[in-house]
Amino acid sequence: MASGQGNEVKLERSVGLISGIGLTMGTMIGSGIFASAPGVVQYSGSVGMSLIVWFISGLIALLGAISYCELCTMITKSGGEYQYLNQAYGPIPAFLFSWTAVIILRPAQAAAISLTFASYLVRAVTDAMGVEEGCDMVWAEKCFALAIILIVAFVNVMSAKWGAYLQNVCLAAKLFAIAFIVVIGLIELATGTTEHLSKGFENSETNPFTISLAFYNALWAYDCWNTAVYGAEEMKDPQKNLPRALLIGIPLVMVCYLLTNLAYFTVLNTNELTSSLAVAILLGEKTIPKWIQWIIPVCVCFSTLGATNGTMFGAARLTFAAAREGHLMTTLSFCDVNKKTPSTALYFLTFLSCVYVIPGDFSALLNYFSFAAWLFYGLTVFGVILMRFTQPDAERPIKVPIVIPAIFVLIAAYLVVAPLVNNFEWAYVGAAGFILLGLVVYYLPVVYCGYNCSFMTPLVKFFQYLFMVAPSTYNEVEDKTLELDDGKGKSSEKPEAEA
Repeated sequence: MASGQGNEVKLERSVGLISGIGLTMGTMIGSGIFASAPGVVQYSGSVGMSLIVWFISGLIALLGAISYCELCTMITKSGGEYQYLNQAYGPIPAFLFSWTAVIILRPAQAAAISLTFASYLVRAVTDAMGVEEGCDMVWAEKCFALAIILIVAFVNVMSAKWGAYLQNVCLAAKLFAIAFIVVIGLIELATGTTEHLSKGFENSETNPFTISLAFYNALWAYDCWNTAVYGAEEMKDPQKNLPRALLIGIPLVMVCYLLTNLAYFTVLNTNELTSSLAVAILLGEKTIPKWIQWIIPVCVCFSTLGATNGTMFGAARLTFAAAREGHLMTTLSFCDVNKKTPSTALYFLTFLSCVYVIPGDFSALLNYFSFAAWLFYGLTVFGVILMRFTQPDAERPIKVPIVIPAIFVLIAAYLVVAPLVNNFEWAYVGAAGFILLGLVVYYLPVVYCGYNCSFMTPLVKFFQYLFMVAPSTYNEVEDKTLELDDGKGKSSEKPEAEA
């Protein structure tokens, strides 16, 4: 059933450096810069402190990316944190991450971003049709959110290249939106509108535990800085292009975010910022003619479309990798025999994301995601330090200064503990309980003992033929051969000599 022609089925290397940068930037710049700004202002207290939070959050993401450069060049399999945790700590922490991320984190993130897309789209449509404000559009927004998840899933099932092209198109649109907002801010500054900026650090929050919530909101906007590593097996020359995609994309996003927030603060006061969930639209309403105000919500829709696409891309590769290692249902590691995409993983994630849209609440999803995500980010980067001692002879094409992952681990620990100290909620206990529940699931016979349910075999075969999917393979030796190939026909000689 592999491909009908006796060939192995595996992911195709079709993502280059430009698409890798587009995937990094396009997934990071999503709903966050348009939906998280109110939360950053609320918990930081002032204009100056908000800008500092945005800048430091970008540095935190950059520290994480630098640390990941060592991991992604050392371990070139798809799956991101799952593969790194498995290599550093063994199967149990890796399974707990995949259990939490696949069942809760990534589908909830896709649902949250798609809901932001839907709210901006509905706002644009109702404004164009002259619908009065105050009308209940909740279910209209949820229907649009469901539609965009299904569209993104279809594109990613059809081709990894299609997904990369969609990401690049959306990136161009979102950069246009940011440039449009920044230009508005610069025009207002040039005309002498500085009253909001002149307040500087007035009413700044100084409690380190309270301000952690401001960092949570800003880091939500920076999240997915690691998306490119999930598609390592589809990246051309991953040991070179993955680090480049991270280290080029993240600083560019930092510049975009700082300039966008400067524009917000030029036009809007803190009360307006904290009371609006659509700050970009509010800025447009106060500065540009009504007949062109549709530009901002349409560009924001493209922005969130790209973020949804990137989230689904990364989540599917994580699900695919965990299933291939036996930590999730084996069928989730099946690839489409013709399109070479992890289609069954995409079907599964699409279903979960649609489920989360129905009761969707952006703030609740954000809080849960941030708490659990930073726990695993910290453990993953600590693996850089740990493997320096446990695997000192492992090949490391990039070796980062040990102080960088050490600083990142301390920051991650702060982001996990600080919200609990500032405002303890039982939701955090529920999050921790769900993660620990993974231990029970892990020790079930299907995972721990590798038992297979023979009565399921006919059903699995039926779905294989129905969806045209087959088990995938990963040939590490072949990957090394490809990386050694300099285009002069020498690749076949060197691997044999090494063998």
